[in-house]
Amino acid sequence: MTAKEYLQQYKIKQSRLRAIENMIRELREELTSLGAGSLRSAWPDGQPHGTGTTDPTGSQAIKAAEALSEERREKLRSQLIDMMMREYKARAELWRQRCEIEETLGAVRNPTHHDILHMHYMEGRTFEWIAVEIGYSFRHTIRLHGEALKAIDRIRERKEK
Repeated sequence: MTAKEYLQQYKIKQSRLRAIENMIRELREELTSLGAGSLRSAWPDGQPHGTGTTDPTGSQAIKAAEALSEERREKLRSQLIDMMMREYKARAELWRQRCEIEETLGAVRNPTHHDILHMHYMEGRTFEWIAVEIGYSFRHTIRLHGEALKAIDRIRERKEK
């Protein structure tokens, strides 16, 4: 695995965590919307009618719909719990990855190389933004990034021995 691939793993894990968070938000919204409404009388005006009888077909339909609604809520709750466990595991893995990368970046001797790698891979900054921030041209920033990646490769090789 190249240094670039190694560092990009953090961005990938962040993206996966955001997708899980979005899914959790959607599940919660759907659960909330299911709980908001309840079914009422099948008669459109809700008023009693001349026969004095209720609407048996409508009552049966209401009961069936409520049972389906409850079944759907249970399924959503189960999915929500599953997604929350996935979120917990993804956060733990992201934190582990961040600590490992921060330790590797800490071994980079050149502070400019360290800053470029940290800003790009950990903070998600573009090379244009980084160039302005560190006061170098865009092209020179790209060159420094390449040198910094080579430094990461050397550090990782030493760690593996």
